[in-house]
Amino acid sequence: MDLSTSVLGSTAAARLQELHSEHILIVGKDKLTRAQLARAECFNYVAAKNLSRALRELDVTSLKQLYDRVPPSALALPRIGVVSLAVLGAAFEAKGIGGSAPLENWVKSHQEHITTFYTIKRHEEEDVARERKEKRARKRRHTQPIEASVPTSA
Repeated sequence: MDLSTSVLGSTAAARLQELHSEHILIVGKDKLTRAQLARAECFNYVAAKNLSRALRELDVTSLKQLYDRVPPSALALPRIGVVSLAVLGAAFEAKGIGGSAPLENWVKSHQEHITTFYTIKRHEEEDVARERKEKRARKRRHTQPIEASVPTSA
């Protein structure tokens, strides 16, 4: 990339150079730059940052550990969608994990039958909605006034 300081200015050119070498996807000890993801034809850097945040919450120590131990359904999280999953596939590819079809092999290795990642997300959302509905119903039953049963004389 031509980062001409005479056109862009030294501050902008320096910042763009930093971004090029900055780690964009961090999964435990594994850190990938934009250039490494680009070699795997991945250019979805916002999704990579979202994926990094989500995987930090899952306490994953490496891409290999993720591949071996974390099922795809565990990534049915807010802000993680099919683009983030594609980024994950590119990360597996960049690190040489999972063979020629790392995303497919990852799903198969966990013996999860999924049609699409969207299906996993939809099922997760349905589970959350069902739990919320059950909680509201329990709360309504709990807060209803108790009617005193007074014996009537005949």
